[in-house]
Amino acid sequence: MSETIRRSWLLVPISNTELVAQAAQSGADAIVLDLVELVAEKEKDAARENFQAAIHTVKAGGAGVFAQIDPDFHYVDLHACVWPGLSGVVVSRAESSRQIEEVDALLSRLEHVRGLLPGTVKIVAAVETARGNHAACEIGRASPRVSGLTLGRADLIMDLRPEPSSEIHLMPYLMQRLIIIAGSVGVTPIGAWWRAPDRGLLATPDNTYQAALRGRAIGFKGAMCLRANQIEPLNRAFG
Repeated sequence: MSETIRRSWLLVPISNTELVAQAAQSGADAIVLDLVELVAEKEKDAARENFQAAIHTVKAGGAGVFAQIDPDFHYVDLHACVWPGLSGVVVSRAESSRQIEEVDALLSRLEHVRGLLPGTVKIVAAVETARGNHAACEIGRASPRVSGLTLGRADLIMDLRPEPSSEIHLMPYLMQRLIIIAGSVGVTPIGAWWRAPDRGLLATPDNTYQAALRGRAIGFKGAMCLRANQIEPLNRAFG
């Protein structure tokens, strides 16, 4: 299991330099520079060109730097983001061990070319679909680089559908299953126990704190967030 416990993971669009600079001073344990969910398709090429500079900006604030990449475009995403200072990558919508193995192989080549120690860049797999959750154990074992597993609530809503109560269909089961799988393969489970009407990443600070406390009680070690005002509640609850 990863020795570094990161309580708060702030997701930031790499295309917004102002938000990246603000994130560096936010107090988050990890900054996830996103190339997948929060960046418009027409802006992605320019965003990739800015990645190396963004790593330096975030590192100056003391947080760990991660990149959220698309497994379907892992070649261009990894070439853009793997530079000294990068702690790891979050593989969005991970669905198979083969995807993780392909990311691992390219990371090894880029580490060699760009002067990083072998195995420096870790992998957090986001299992955000029914297929990904089904394969979570194989995904967690696919590479020694895998240091964490997390769920993606928004994509799970679309894939599994909400129940009439507005709770996510099967979500309590999936959260507990993820924690068991993470423990069995020796990686860190990342998440919190969100409740309706919250959708996790957009929860209020008070609701974030309560969700993090519930998550910690069942075994999560930290959680993703989208707003700076969620960082302190996450740090306090998981601390």
